[in-house]
This record gives sequence, C-alpha cells and structure tokens, in this order.
Amino acid sequence: MGRANSPFHKRSQTSEHSDGTDISDESDDTGRIERFDATGVPGLDEILGGGLPRGALVLVMGVPGSGKTTIASQIALVAARSGRRALVLTALSESTGKLLTHLSTYSFFDAALVGGPAQFFNLQAVLTQGLRAVADQIISEVRRVKADVLMLDGFRGMATVDSDAHAAREFLFNLGTTLGALGITTLITSETDPRDPTFYPETTTADVILGLHYQLAGVRQYRGIEVIKSRGAAPMPGLHALVVGKDGAEVYAQLEERVAAVTLGTEAQTQGAMPSPSLARPLDPRRARAIFDLPELDAMLRGGIPTNTCTLLAGSLGTGKTLLAIHFALAGARAGEKTVFLGFREDREQLLLEASPFAIGPELERELKPGGMITFLEVPPIKLNADIVADGLLAEIDRTGATRLVVDSIAELERTIARGLDPARLEDYLAAFLRALRALKVTPLLVKESDRALAPTLDFSTDRLSVLAENLILLQQVPYKGKLHRVLSILKVRLSAHDNTLREFRIAPPKGIDVLEVFESEVGMLQDITSVQDRVRMGEDRNDQADIASRRERARRRKEDS
Repeated sequence: MGRANSPFHKRSQTSEHSDGTDISDESDDTGRIERFDATGVPGLDEILGGGLPRGALVLVMGVPGSGKTTIASQIALVAARSGRRALVLTALSESTGKLLTHLSTYSFFDAALVGGPAQFFNLQAVLTQGLRAVADQIISEVRRVKADVLMLDGFRGMATVDSDAHAAREFLFNLGTTLGALGITTLITSETDPRDPTFYPETTTADVILGLHYQLAGVRQYRGIEVIKSRGAAPMPGLHALVVGKDGAEVYAQLEERVAAVTLGTEAQTQGAMPSPSLARPLDPRRARAIFDLPELDAMLRGGIPTNTCTLLAGSLGTGKTLLAIHFALAGARAGEKTVFLGFREDREQLLLEASPFAIGPELERELKPGGMITFLEVPPIKLNADIVADGLLAEIDRTGATRLVVDSIAELERTIARGLDPARLEDYLAAFLRALRALKVTPLLVKESDRALAPTLDFSTDRLSVLAENLILLQQVPYKGKLHRVLSILKVRLSAHDNTLREFRIAPPKGIDVLEVFESEVGMLQDITSVQDRVRMGEDRNDQADIASRRERARRRKEDS
C-alpha cells in the first residue's frame, strides 16, 4: 500500500493529467488567477512548476536531434486528444507529410485526430513575403480552426528569410501578444544551442523557454532538458534527464533539485537554505530498531539498526555482503515490514540460487512472489542514468509502502555519476538520495565493495558515502595461520552505542550467516588480527605526519628563497 501523502508522489500526480487537461487554479499574492495546462509529457509539469500557463509563448530550443519537434508535437496532440483544438504549422524544417510520418511512430499519435481536433498546415508558400505576412497567415489560420494550442516548427530557418535584423523579435512579440490575448498557448521550436547568446534578443519575448541538450560523453549520448525561463511560475532549476522513446518524450527531474524542493520548501534555490519548520521531524529518543534476526549481530548493534538511518555494508568480494542483505530483508518480512531490494549485479534467479543452500532459501522464494513482503527490482548495470534509477526506486517505495531498502550495490550508482556529464555532483546526489529515504521513513542498507580483497585497515575517511551514512558495517576476509577467516566489525552507529570489537562469522548451512561469540573463535585470532590492523594504521598515520612535515619544510624553504 503506497503512501497517499508521500512528498515524492509528484510525478504520478503529473501522469494522472497526461490528457492535457487543466491541472490548477492558483492565486498569487495579488489575487490574480494563473491557469496552468498539463503538458501531457510525463515529468515535465513537475520541473515547470505546475504546467504551462494558458496563453503563454513557449520557445523550445535545442540542437538537432535533441527532441524539440517530438516534445512540442506531443504537447499539441495530447491537448487535441483531450478535446481542445491544436494547429501544427511547418515551414523549412520538414514538410507536413514527413512530420506526420515521423509522428506516427509514437504512441501519443492518433491518426483520427488529423484533420479534426489537430490541423496541420505548411507555411512554405507565404515565407517569401516576409515574417509579417507569415504572422498574418498564422493568426488567420488560428481563427479559422479556433485553435487552443498552436505549434510552429522550425522558427530558426524561418527567421533567415527576412533581411530585417529586428524582424524575428518583432514577429515573436506580435504573435505572442495577439495569441496570448486570445488565451492560445503557442509552442515554437528553434534549432539552436539553448545557451547561444546570439539568440537572446528573440528570447526576451517568450514567457517560457525550454532548453533541450544533446551531448556526447565518451561513447554515450545524453539528452537533457532545463527550464531556462518561466514567467509567473517557480520552475525546478538545473538540467534534468530527457528520454525520447516509442511513447514520446519523458522527463526525469534531477534528484538533488527534486529533494531540495520537497525538504527545503520554497527556499530550495537558496544556497545554504534551512528546512522549512513544517518539514522538520522531531527526534524520537525511543527510536525503533531494524533487526537482522542474527542474535549476535543484533546484540552488537544494541538491538538492531536505528530505524530511518542509513547503513553502509562494505566488504571485499566473497565476504557475504549480499547474503547478509538477504537476512536483513527477510528479518523485515518476519516483522511485517516490506522491503524493496534493488539489484544491479544479480537477477531474481541468481538471488534465489545464492540463498538456496540455506534454511532461508524457501522463505526468500515465498517472499519474492507476488503478494510477498520483498519487491525485487532488477536493473542491469548497462547505460544507467542515476536520476532515472532514483525516480523508479522512489516510485516503487511509494507504491509498496516499504520501510526497508537494500541496494546491491550502491557502487553502480556512484560509477554511473563518475562517468556522466558532471562527476562532481556525486556527493550532492548521495546526500539527496539519503535525505529522500529519510523523508519516506525508510531504513536503507547499501552494499558496497571495498577496493582490497584482503583488508588490513579500517580507514573509510575518504569514502563519501561512509561519511554520509549514519552506520558502517565492514565484512573482511583476513589471513590467519594460512587460512582466510571472515571477520565482521561495526565501525560506527551514529545514534546508538554499539560493540566495537571484531567478530568472526561463518557462512554454512543451514543458518546461512552465523556470527560467532568471542570465545567461539580460535584462541588469539581476533587479538592478533586487531594488533596487525593497529600496526598498519599507526604506520599510515606516521607516514601521513611525515608527509605533512615534509610539505611544511619545503614551503618554509621556498619562502626563505623568495
């Protein structure tokens, strides 16, 4: 059962109005009513701040292939399907026949609309008479078909037919003013870089400017959309993911901006803004615990992980991270808590195969079935987009009402951002991700591989996620007397006391993971491993101190020389 009042339910609300109907009547401080129409493009209304103001002049700008014609046509045709009348005009970009052939490949296209609620007309014949004649022809056609929405495709090519340098700006101003007074929403596409300053004079006349981006990073193509301008609205800033597929265009809001808008309220765009008082949640001193149903581990955690806090489960390959995550999800099921299990590395069959040698195998199979307490989301780590993954994950948490989350492995999201257009956003993304989960009252367990097969040290100070997460559990394989031993340690639990000693654990049927009591391990093993790690850590500290002293001495000598 989903959360009816979820702060991240905005996207599904937008999709409910994908027929292009009116979605809001909102008063501003002057009492003036602003009417917004839904665009019918999933996710677009969210970043626009509520849809398109009725009667607005909208510029859709982008380089070739960025999706300008698709997104503008989708808005126009969805409006026509809802009972409004749309007029689609072409000029030098492509003929009306080619446009219809192009649009027919999308699911939003309905041939029955053409010639009725959706009228198509080509302006080629009147272009030679100049832009004033074109404007007169457009207004005439709008009146003839009694259009509610006008789409004009390929303005940049049209603007070149008039020798007057100011003609394009005058054309847009007159057209926007006349049609705006009639309450007609005008969509104009233009083939240009959205940030090209040479096009700025024309853009001053627009009420809304959508910038579409199409970039190549390595061997991957990225589409994005930004609301450069939107009069009378509070759009979501930043670049957002844009996907163009068989259903047309779809927008996925940037996670950082989406979370900031929800958790910081109207001050989301202010650097260093504080959360709105209404959004602040009081700290519960009797915070509940999320257990693993592994007695020794739960005892080390003083009853389990504090709920609504994030736990990073780190370890090298083969240490049992995924198996421990399965224990966590099943413990939630026994407690009546639903879990969303996001798997990048393993599919459902592989997950069941991993649990099959143990007593928890049949239980996992039962809970993964429809109606079970665990929802498994398989996302192959191929051409990922971090904002799209976050959108789908938050929607699934909202749909199921899950209070636990497993991500195996969070390193895939980190890798996706590192290889994307802006690697520097990683820390902000992770912070927003965790803040969203806290807002949804979810207790996440994030699995991550450490970079060493045999870990002699427990230093995670340079790992961004380990700093942001409240809790950190480390699984290691450590050599002792010619054998590898699995060792568990709890490096931190921010909101609770915890056992900070090393514990050996074993993986064997029927228990699965069995955390041993201290006296069950070989005599002296844990003490020797602790001593080795202390010596390594002290050696690293001395090396760091020596390096700092060396840099200071070099700086002193340079100062003296100068």
